[in-house]
Amino acid sequence: MNRYISVSSKQLRRLVVVLLALAVSSFSSAGAPQTTAGPTRAKNVILMISDGTGANTIAATGMYAGKLGKQIYDGREWIKSFASTYPLRTSDDPIPGPKGLEQDPSTIYDPVQNWDTTPVEGSTGRYADRFAGYRWSKRTAPDSANTMVAVVTGRKTYNAAVNVDGNGTPLRTFAEFEHQAGKAIGVVTTVQISDATPAVAGGAHNVSRANRTAITNEMLNAGILSVILGTGNPDYTNDGMRRNAPDYSWISASDWANLKGGTTGFKLIQDKSDFDALSTARTTPANLIGVAHSFDSTQFNRPGAMPASETPYQVARKSDVPTLKTMALGALNVLGRDPEGLFLMIEGGAVDRAMHANNLGRMIEEKIEFDEAVEAISAYLDANTNGNNWSNTLVIVTGDHDHLLLGPDSDTVPFQNLVDKGAGRLPGYKWQHTGHSNQLVPLYARGLGADRFLACAKRRDSFTDREGRVFGRGAYLDQTDIFTVISGRPCS
Repeated sequence: MNRYISVSSKQLRRLVVVLLALAVSSFSSAGAPQTTAGPTRAKNVILMISDGTGANTIAATGMYAGKLGKQIYDGREWIKSFASTYPLRTSDDPIPGPKGLEQDPSTIYDPVQNWDTTPVEGSTGRYADRFAGYRWSKRTAPDSANTMVAVVTGRKTYNAAVNVDGNGTPLRTFAEFEHQAGKAIGVVTTVQISDATPAVAGGAHNVSRANRTAITNEMLNAGILSVILGTGNPDYTNDGMRRNAPDYSWISASDWANLKGGTTGFKLIQDKSDFDALSTARTTPANLIGVAHSFDSTQFNRPGAMPASETPYQVARKSDVPTLKTMALGALNVLGRDPEGLFLMIEGGAVDRAMHANNLGRMIEEKIEFDEAVEAISAYLDANTNGNNWSNTLVIVTGDHDHLLLGPDSDTVPFQNLVDKGAGRLPGYKWQHTGHSNQLVPLYARGLGADRFLACAKRRDSFTDREGRVFGRGAYLDQTDIFTVISGRPCS
């Protein structure tokens, strides 16, 4: 007599994923997460990235909003530390052989070089260097791709790399490890769905972040992601108007046609009303992609004047796109039902865009929107929604890298702090660069295993210059330690 074994679709999916994982075991890896649940191995990991955010990004937003030191992650339940973000090297191409895997010693974060107040001549980009520390921080800076690779693989790599090492060899990612364990994976962003941060967090692999449509194709077809939400809509401009001809810079014509035709396995939503309904929907699709009616970002690139002196909300915000809070809660309503757990990356991607533009007003807008998403995630866990709470979830709030936003007299006063001018007013400030910096970024965490970040913060950021001025952030860890913590492994 024949016997038949009945298996659920969930069990079948897990079996297939395990077999696929064995097939790709040649991938380089910093070590798989612990397979047994321990006291510091969270069922759910929610990684919240405010792109480009350093200490002064948070300070400026707090000053304007009247919440300096009172933002949600300043609460006693959250641990606070800092993280170094330096790249393997600043070039943006893989190098074959042992040379490609060597750490460039000049980029490694060094308090002495970062806080060096020695006056210097010359310039980097648009701005004069002013001080040796400014110059070093600008010229050794990472990008959003390799910083996220460090976070989700535990490995350093070159600028522009998407989950490949210095040779261009694919690295196993946290998203892949968690998917192999049967967990649901998602990425949410206020910018294009396959921009560096969501691409890396979502487990894509490419030698360059510039290969946008190829990265989108992998995100759609690798079988890792269940939720993808953001922008890059081929049919819409940044003002929400339909184009005469589609722009396939981020999503290829064939992938877009397949998404709209329903043949990819993802349910496609585009209208704001569908995003709004997602967070409270009683039934949700197994796989969902949402591409809002905008191209570059949900709000930052909206039409209207964008002078450097623009104040927050001087140009009315768009009403036809979802907020980051809405997208985050929608993603959780899909992923949070998985009994095995979830990994969700939520990015305020346009904070970085505003900082590149040296537009403090829109930077503050984007950071406020990001903070509202953090508050929403906290409320979701406070409510034990679908059994997801602080006892089984780890939430990390950080930036991928910093920019050089300093005080109004920072041309002559090295590393001057911002000047608080009260709620509703822009603080006193001055930009020292249009690009990234190699400075430390703040890191906040709450939930199961959060205290392990403090155990990993074994380095000390402190420097006293020749005039006796003391600089530094105190204890810090490296971004690769984030992978260590979320993987449930001990710090080295």
